[in-house]
Amino acid sequence: MDRPVRIYLVRHAKTAEPWRTALDAPLSSVGLEQAERAAQDLSPLGPLPLFSSPLQRARQTAAPLADLWQTEIRIEPRVTEIPAPSADPKERGDWLMRILTAKWSAMEYELVEWRDGVLDAITAIQEDTIIVTHYVVINAVVGAATDDDRVISFHPDNTDTTVIDKSGDRLSVAGYTLKDVSDPALVT
Repeated sequence: MDRPVRIYLVRHAKTAEPWRTALDAPLSSVGLEQAERAAQDLSPLGPLPLFSSPLQRARQTAAPLADLWQTEIRIEPRVTEIPAPSADPKERGDWLMRILTAKWSAMEYELVEWRDGVLDAITAIQEDTIIVTHYVVINAVVGAATDDDRVISFHPDNTDTTVIDKSGDRLSVAGYTLKDVSDPALVT
């Protein structure tokens, strides 16, 4: 039996401002340190294809790993942050707090379409890959893998790596942190 394709979903490092107040904030000094540590933790896996959301915080998180591997970061627009209906920080924050407790089956068409784009990007991957992305993106993938309709089913912290196995179009969760899959046979 063929080994499934392993996809490492890395949540971006800590930003200088929260998403509620800045659409595309850079990493904070703590976030830059987190990105360096994440690169050290992930470097034994590769080099692998390295994808990132187009947002600055994801690209900055991926940069130290790209430097270690001497590879390019491929930008994947489908794994960007969930699109908010307003650029106003207060409206955006209030909206986000409402949807985080919702279910996909009750969500507006545009947001379901966004989630479907995320899942299309993930199921298109044909080799072990690292993707630096966002909280709701990771939850959307885990929800699909576990058949959970909630928008948020778990809480990955900054630079946590959620490990997804893909067999054909079927997704499963191999681990909620990189430590969950530390068996060397699983990461080769």
